[in-house]
Amino acid sequence: MSLNHFVSASCGGEKCTVCGKDATHKVAEEIQHDDPTYIRHEYTAYVCCGCFRLIFGPAVVCED
Repeated sequence: MSLNHFVSASCGGEKCTVCGKDATHKVAEEIQHDDPTYIRHEYTAYVCCGCFRLIFGPAVVCED
């Protein structure tokens, strides 16, 4: 079964930081309220659907 899902324009031209395929998702760190390093931007990574599923597990429904 093929599922079409929204891919943000911000993913355009980005490659998966894990495997190098075209990126379809952006994963971002959430900085906690008690983080002592409060003056920084959260870490982010663009990933493909397959690597997104590796990170978040079987609850993720998207195409490869």
